[in-house]
Amino acid sequence: MQISDPTQAQTAQVAQHPTAQAQPAKPSDPTDAVLDWNAIAQTATLAASAPAPQQFRTLAITHGAIFDAVNAIERRYTPYSVNIKAPAGASAAAAAVAAGHGVLTRLYPAQKASLDAALTASLAKIPDGEAKVGGINVGKEVAEKLVAIRSTDRSARSGEYKAQKAVGIWQPTPPLFAPALLPNWSEVTPFVIKRADQFKIPAPLPLNSDAYAKELNEVKLLGGRYSTARTAEQTATAIFSAISPVPLWNTPARAAATEKGNNLIENARLFALLNFAGADAYIAGYEVKYKYKLWRPVVAIPNAAELGNPIITPDPNWESLIVTPAHPDYISGHCVTAGAAERVLQRFFGSDSVKVSLIFPANAGVTRSYTSFSQISKELGESRIWAGLHTRTADTQGDVLGKQVGDYVFRNALQPLKS
Repeated sequence: MQISDPTQAQTAQVAQHPTAQAQPAKPSDPTDAVLDWNAIAQTATLAASAPAPQQFRTLAITHGAIFDAVNAIERRYTPYSVNIKAPAGASAAAAAVAAGHGVLTRLYPAQKASLDAALTASLAKIPDGEAKVGGINVGKEVAEKLVAIRSTDRSARSGEYKAQKAVGIWQPTPPLFAPALLPNWSEVTPFVIKRADQFKIPAPLPLNSDAYAKELNEVKLLGGRYSTARTAEQTATAIFSAISPVPLWNTPARAAATEKGNNLIENARLFALLNFAGADAYIAGYEVKYKYKLWRPVVAIPNAAELGNPIITPDPNWESLIVTPAHPDYISGHCVTAGAAERVLQRFFGSDSVKVSLIFPANAGVTRSYTSFSQISKELGESRIWAGLHTRTADTQGDVLGKQVGDYVFRNALQPLKS
């Protein structure tokens, strides 16, 4: 049985909830409200089974609201989008809780019962009184306003992809032959970057080049469903790479934030920046995907004879290890978000170090342990080749684009106020 990639909404879903083996935050400490609602938002988003770009959009709206609510009380950074005046003495923790709940119940009304239960549990940690009430009101107001702002961001447009019958052009891929995923996602209003095509990367390798032949042959050798060249460790890592990028990066961020001992406003800023970068990386990445429309290895390898490239021998029976998601090869969505997340986390913490282990899929028990943010990105780039999903340049250029997005987000959003 092939593993499905969770970026593809139409594929059969595998378990998407990783188990993170990292030091948990103290549950009784109200300054952990941001960490708590990051985990709650992650769970709610994965339960909705949305494609990864939509998952990051949800996390970005949620943490944008949490940040603006907390910052309205603490006043340490430039607001993101909603700038309101909070009552004196309002509880920032209560504001964070109410903001997270307010966004998620609006975006996922079907999950209201579980989200209401999470709200009750979170608010129970905060002493009753005027401060609590004031904070709740701040969070509610910010959530309502930010969701309204994002309601016109063009993310609801379905779009249509008309596949061209031409060599090298993306076509629906076996075995599901699902329609193109989110072909208009580059039209979504970014969270921080100015526009989807703000950063430039090279075009894909020419299909008749030796370089492209080398990369396609690498995927053919290592990424096939029945590959004998891929090691057991590489196979396990490739299966793990089907994890959604949202938990892949938010979970290590929680581990690093806990290890450092961040306070509430620091965590509010951290997770807003991280998820803004992830959301904008997908917007920029899908601009590239549907600009070049490069076919996937699972179509290119069986039809390699059409390329007229003698270095590539077609294999009509070749299948990828993981079911190929329904969007073009160039560039990798996993890698563009990885580059963005890695750069934000490195710059926020002033370090590349993190200690975290994740298990995915939960029922298969594939465990990956990491000691740095860059290790996660580098392994991900290799594993998407071992999974049979991407050529190497699609991964490396995705990472390049993602780092540009991450740098821009960190430099331009939620900056410290001048004293």
